[in-house]
Amino acid sequence: MTSFQSTLGDESEIAEELAKGQREISIAEFFEKNKHMLGFDSGARGLVTAVKEAVDNALDATEEAGIRPNIYVEISEVDDYYRLVIEDNGPGITKEQVPKVFGKLLYGSRFHAREQSRGQQGIGISAAVLYSQLTSGKPAKITSRTQGSADAEYFELVIDTDKNEPEIRAEKTTSWDRQHGTRIELEMEANMRARQQLHDYIQHTAVVNPHASLTLIEPCLLYTS
Repeated sequence: MTSFQSTLGDESEIAEELAKGQREISIAEFFEKNKHMLGFDSGARGLVTAVKEAVDNALDATEEAGIRPNIYVEISEVDDYYRLVIEDNGPGITKEQVPKVFGKLLYGSRFHAREQSRGQQGIGISAAVLYSQLTSGKPAKITSRTQGSADAEYFELVIDTDKNEPEIRAEKTTSWDRQHGTRIELEMEANMRARQQLHDYIQHTAVVNPHASLTLIEPCLLYTS
C-alpha cells in the first residue's frame, strides 16, 4: 500500500510539472502550425483558397436570400503584393456583425446561414483575412450594405492574434452603387502559379450554378459566365 501511494504521489507531481509547461497558443501560432491544412501554405494556394472562401460565402448568402448571384472577383498586382477584391449582391451584413464575421476565427465558417450548403475551405473567410494580415501587414477593407439601407458601412480591420478579436482600424458610413451586398479587399503575398486550379474552380462553380453571374478579372485575363 505504501509503494502504491508513493506512485500516485509521483504521478501527481509529474502532472503538475507538465501543467506548468502548458500554455495557450495564439491564433497566429495556431495558423502558422496548421496553415497546410487550412489551405494557406503557399502564396499560390493561399490566393485560391481566399477566392473559394469568399465566393462560396457569396453564393450561400444570395441563395439563402433568394437573390440571383452576381459575383465579381478581381485579382491585381500592387507593388509587392496581390490585391484580391470580391463583391457580391447578397443581403449584406449588419454593422454589428461585420467585425465578428471577418475579424474572429471560428466565429462561423459561413456567416449568412447556420448550415452551410457548400464545402468548407479552411476555417472561413476570417482565415483569409489573417493570411493577408500576416503576409502584407495590411488591414482588410470591407464594405457592406444591407437591403433597404440608404448607405453602406465601411471597415478596415485586422485580427488581434492574441485575443482572436477584431481590431477596427477605421470605420465610417459611405455610399455604394450596389443596392445591397458585401465587398472585401485583401492584399497578400501571392502568385499565379495555381492559375489553372483557380480557373477550374471558377468554371466548375459556374457550371453547377448556371443561374449565377460570375466575373473573374485577373492579370492579363477576363472571364465571365
